[in-house]
Amino acid sequence: MRHLRARQYLLTGAAGLALALALPGPGLWPLVFLTPGLLRRGLDGERGWPAFRRGWMGGIVQWAVAVPWVVIVLHRHGHLAFVLSVAALLLMAALLGLQWALAAWGSSRAPRSWQPWVLPLCLAAMEQLQRFPPWIFPWNPVAAVATAAPPLLLPLPVLGAAGLSLLLLLAGSALDQLAERRWRRGAVLAGFVVAGFVVASAASPPFLPAGEPVHAAALQPNIPLEFRWDAANLSEIEERVWRLNLEAAHHGAKWIVWPESAIPRYLERDAEYRSVIEDLARRQSIWLLVGSIGFGADPDEYYNSVFSVSPAGLVPWRYDKVHLVPFGEYVPLAGRVPILRPLVREVGSFTPGRSTMPLPGPAGPVGVAVCYEVTFPGLIAEQVANGAQILATITNDGWYGDSAAPRQHLALAVLRAAESRRFLVRAANTGISAIIDPYGRVVASLGLDREGSVAGVVRPGAGVTLAVRVGGAVRTGMVVLALAVILLAGRRRQRTAAAAASDWK
Repeated sequence: MRHLRARQYLLTGAAGLALALALPGPGLWPLVFLTPGLLRRGLDGERGWPAFRRGWMGGIVQWAVAVPWVVIVLHRHGHLAFVLSVAALLLMAALLGLQWALAAWGSSRAPRSWQPWVLPLCLAAMEQLQRFPPWIFPWNPVAAVATAAPPLLLPLPVLGAAGLSLLLLLAGSALDQLAERRWRRGAVLAGFVVAGFVVASAASPPFLPAGEPVHAAALQPNIPLEFRWDAANLSEIEERVWRLNLEAAHHGAKWIVWPESAIPRYLERDAEYRSVIEDLARRQSIWLLVGSIGFGADPDEYYNSVFSVSPAGLVPWRYDKVHLVPFGEYVPLAGRVPILRPLVREVGSFTPGRSTMPLPGPAGPVGVAVCYEVTFPGLIAEQVANGAQILATITNDGWYGDSAAPRQHLALAVLRAAESRRFLVRAANTGISAIIDPYGRVVASLGLDREGSVAGVVRPGAGVTLAVRVGGAVRTGMVVLALAVILLAGRRRQRTAAAAASDWK
């Protein structure tokens, strides 16, 4: 009995490991198809709390292997002891792993014959809840594995990342059924997956140009965090950014995107800094997209903001980051977690923005995502619905070192570009900066820890994809469907048990 339990825990752990290795970083994407089968076998015959525990094991392994860069953030930059940093990673993995635990518990209520369908549905549904408390961390969706194989991105404008995650999990479940020689069940599942993929891909609209192409560039000054935090280095930081900007303009760029807070000065309140930037844009006849601290009417309001600068001067409105990073840009519980306070370097707490209106740019209105915001498909969808014809995301991934994190972050930008059929320019302080086309292909990039810029031609796009138009309803519907199936399965099980008891009497 103990041997059987150990085997089941090993199988659920292997399911989590398979998904972690399939995600960007390791990038062994075909392993995603092993995840549903391994998890189902690890849960085989278990219900309720035992299923919850085994699913939790798989979730813990998946998150601990996929995001070990959390230790870099806490230990190297947060100055937390290494042992405590590892403990924090395991605590985070345990919290996020609850998604798998709940999915396992929910699917265990269904009859065994339903499992190949219900387990992938529950996993995909829990993924949609990841952006809400207690997690607030919609990182590493299953769909991210598809960024390593661009043809898999074809149905994204119709299905969105949520639908693609479900399709990939169902595909793995179909392969598992065929491997067990359950030919009929496996064939039905495989047929559904193939039909869904083909129909959604065929229905996905082509990119529709809405204007003339523009030569764009994303700067990558490659300034280490510790160097940036020392005020004595300000002049050197500025010199590097100015030089890269002038080089990009000299090579023909008319729209230049700077990474998040490239120069640690306040654009709104530093008249000299603003004058230099406006003069640069005017003399070079270029547009700039620049990150800086924004200020509100209340003295205690600080925003992580993005400004657009045209040859005519600073545009009089800005974009304020809507989705803030917990423990990075605000500290829950009013900052009463002392060991995590060192992570908040700029200000004690940012104020979340409210508007999702795009900023003006030379290639049409620009939908902006600051760093972590690119994980939220709904934010990009709102901006595209509000008229964004091109996308930009700015970030500083220097927190994570040469780890899987920058690659995972880039994959999320790829998903957003393909979902919305828009060009996307990504500027990252230490990399990976990139230009992504409307089909999710990275057409130009600059790797980690390299100084320079990445340039290419981008075009404004028109039209609103189905994923943008109804993506929110699809994500909600997936959760509702999973709950309905779980309830229906539970009632069916109760009726079956009652009928068996009646027959026995």
